[in-house]
Amino acid sequence: MKRKHLIAVMTVVLMGFTKPGSGNLTINLTDIESKEGEIVFMLFAKEDGFPKEPSKAFKKGVVTDFSASASYTFKKVPYGTYAVSVFQDKDKNGEIKSNFIGMPKEPVGASNMTKMGKPSFKKCSFQLNSQNKELRMKFIIN
Repeated sequence: MKRKHLIAVMTVVLMGFTKPGSGNLTINLTDIESKEGEIVFMLFAKEDGFPKEPSKAFKKGVVTDFSASASYTFKKVPYGTYAVSVFQDKDKNGEIKSNFIGMPKEPVGASNMTKMGKPSFKKCSFQLNSQNKELRMKFIIN
């Protein structure tokens, strides 16, 4: 009887540390210099594929009508740890164009990145744990 009681108490305690649910995540991208192509927003739930493989993103959104800024909202995202990357797909081929050493030739950005450097999932990750979260981003390479 005591063991069942202990398990019930532990379950309630552990449930208090996890917050089930989902929220909306809005990404506001500013300082866009060119109106060419489209802006691709990618939400990653794990390191695999981050930051430049759209096919491995947890969710992806595309904005075709933009000016000096663009916004995209990922809806009903389960609470958890994520990282965002964005790029301006000027030639609309669905890929980030790079030079021979792998440097992007199209504007790119990632959450928590304010200057050039190699983005990692760990460095760019954040917690989504509320019904509405907003991130402001700029392209690192524009």
